[in-house]
Amino acid sequence: MNGILLEFAGRMADAGATQLPECFRQIATNAQFYLKPKMAGCAVGKRLDEVSDFSLNLKKGRVTFMFPDQPDVSADAQIVGTYADDGTWMWGWGHPDVPQPMQQAAWAVQQFGERQEIEELLSRGGPVDEAVLADYLAICAYISDADGVYLGAHGAGGRVCVCYYLNDQLKGLLSE
Repeated sequence: MNGILLEFAGRMADAGATQLPECFRQIATNAQFYLKPKMAGCAVGKRLDEVSDFSLNLKKGRVTFMFPDQPDVSADAQIVGTYADDGTWMWGWGHPDVPQPMQQAAWAVQQFGERQEIEELLSRGGPVDEAVLADYLAICAYISDADGVYLGAHGAGGRVCVCYYLNDQLKGLLSE
């Protein structure tokens, strides 16, 4: 089991959980309850809709958000997957263009799905609607303890889905 998944299980046990979610709806609900307040309580998360551009450094595992009226903000990142305009999803762990170090959070989700026998988390990809996409992103953020998620334009007709991890100094950097 990878380190991210072990850390997730430890966090759940520390929070008093005696068992991990055993179905997609349960993990998706828990993940949304985790992600929404975390992003709403963070200055960066509150302002993601104002991002004018972003860059993703696959070698360094970093995402940089550009804001029109603030300094750029860079954070560690993992690629959750890609989402094409035709509604096709592909997990980062199954994507041939995503370097292995950038796949770790997505791999943790796949391993969680395998361990808990959650079929919806085992497929490499396929057609999904926006609601399921939001669940996938939240689940990846929840398992990997990310500070937020971002969907950015990628190539012709698609988006790259990223989990980002802010250091303490960056969490309060942007003004409210």
